Amino acid sequence: MKNDMRHNFKVVMFDIDACLIDSAPNLILTLDRAVFDTGGGHHDERYLRQMLGLPGSALNDLFDLPDWEHTLRTWSEYYAPLAVENKPFEGIEPLLAAIKHAGLPLGVATSQGRTLYQEHFHKYGLAPYFDLAVCADDVENPKPAADPLLFVASYFGISPGEILFLGDAPYDMQCAKAAGAKGALAMWGTTDPTIPADYYPPTPLDVLSILGFAQE
Repeated sequence: MKNDMRHNFKVVMFDIDACLIDSAPNLILTLDRAVFDTGGGHHDERYLRQMLGLPGSALNDLFDLPDWEHTLRTWSEYYAPLAVENKPFEGIEPLLAAIKHAGLPLGVATSQGRTLYQEHFHKYGLAPYFDLAVCADDVENPKPAADPLLFVASYFGISPGEILFLGDAPYDMQCAKAAGAKGALAMWGTTDPTIPADYYPPTPLDVLSILGFAQE
């Protein structure tokens, strides 16, 4: 990484699941149950994980379901009691605190709908760090399209190239590339370290060096 690339970021954005929060195991467990119980059969974990990072309507594309909206509601019902068990990954809170201390705005760009985001995100103790949340229903085209990060650029009055976006899924990195932002693959949460990205931080605190900050 070149030093002149490290200091250009004016906003740091995060995906939520499998990036900020270690939620993938419970999401996949309840997704499999919901798909099966609503007529879509069982699927292996690798296939189910494709759903993480996509809006709820993607259920209709990935699974043969009688009513994908019913499946989505069922998944939400099954997941709700388990969501409180999820925790931030080790190092996430110190990372957020350091970025906040440096004066950079923080945000989340998620494929969750606004209702689901508001129902669960506050449980993890991270909400006070964030200045903006862009949910799937806030934009016309959610991830992997560029819209969420273009929204961020407009909101803060910056260019997309001044945004660093961290996520675990190909959809996150595709969103960053489409918008002209920089994407950092969360190696602590991804299951595919070969996803094309601009940066590959091994741990949350390694993000600090991308931003040009010393680790504390």
